[in-house]
Amino acid sequence: MLTLLRTLTGLAGLGALIMGGMWWYQPETAAGLVGASLLDGTGRSAQIGDSAAFTIGVGVLLLWGAARQHAVFVLIGGCLVGLVAPGRILSATLHGGAVTTPEVVVECVIFLLALMTWFIIKQQATERGQ
Repeated sequence: MLTLLRTLTGLAGLGALIMGGMWWYQPETAAGLVGASLLDGTGRSAQIGDSAAFTIGVGVLLLWGAARQHAVFVLIGGCLVGLVAPGRILSATLHGGAVTTPEVVVECVIFLLALMTWFIIKQQATERGQ
C-alpha cells in the first residue's frame, strides 16, 4: 500500500514540477491548462513568477517527501495544494470568479492522497521506533 501511495504522490509532485517549468518557459500553455488567461504588465510578471514558484515548491515537497519517505514534506506539499481549493471557491462565491469544479476536485484528490501517504509513512516509522 505504501509503495502505491508513494508512487502516486511522487507522480503528482513530478507533474507539479513540470507545470512549474511550463509557467517559466511556456506560460500561455500553463495558463491554459488551469483555465486561465495571462494577465498584462506587472500582473503577468506576478502571475508567472508566483504560479511557477508555488507549483515547483509543491512538486519538490511531494516528490522529495515520497521518494525519501519524509512524511512532513508530503504533508506540507499536500496542504499547500489543499489550500488552493477553498481559495478558488471563495474567489467564485465572493469575488465573481469562475466556478472551477474540475480543478477543485483534482486539488482535493491530491490533498487526500498526500494525507494518506503522510499517515502511512508516519505509522510505519512509529512501528519501527523512529
